[in-house]
Amino acid sequence: MKIEKTTDISGIIKGAEGIVIHDGNIVLGMQKPKRWYNLENGNKGTVIKTIGGQIEDEDKNSSKQALIREILEEVKGIENKDFRISEEPIFTKKIKMRDLNIFEKTSNLKLEADFYLLEILSKKDIEPNDLPALLEIPLKEFLQLEFNIQEKLSKFQKYIIKNKNYKKALPDYCTLMIPKEVKKYLEKVKEKL
Repeated sequence: MKIEKTTDISGIIKGAEGIVIHDGNIVLGMQKPKRWYNLENGNKGTVIKTIGGQIEDEDKNSSKQALIREILEEVKGIENKDFRISEEPIFTKKIKMRDLNIFEKTSNLKLEADFYLLEILSKKDIEPNDLPALLEIPLKEFLQLEFNIQEKLSKFQKYIIKNKNYKKALPDYCTLMIPKEVKKYLEKVKEKL
């Protein structure tokens, strides 16, 4: 599989990711179009992942603050009072991008992210804010999915919440870029969620 876009950056990107629960569902975000991949078959591919991102200067080196900022940017209509976040990270994942993202097999980029449990307390429907789409997948179904493989996006159609302001077509292919530790954690605590 040839990918047009490759990353040849050394160093470590530090970030925060949220295992986001809403009304018994796992919430994932689709990467923005500038991060989509041109596949050799002429189609587009995208990453769907936990909500989160890189720690920025405004986060004052706090992964928890970075996650709070990201959730407020990426999910429309929620405020700090609308969610609960674990005090400490559940785990920290250190990995090479090429080992987690099927579309980045040539990347030298290293990632280190603190993973938190974040529960959206509001029962109202959620919507993407600055992302093209969110996916909201029932926990039981999420635990049966395969991660880090290329799949047709249409497989996940029933879970997609498309951004109403995003008028272009979504990509044809995707990968669920989810570390195995997320699934292990959710299997362990599923009765409490």
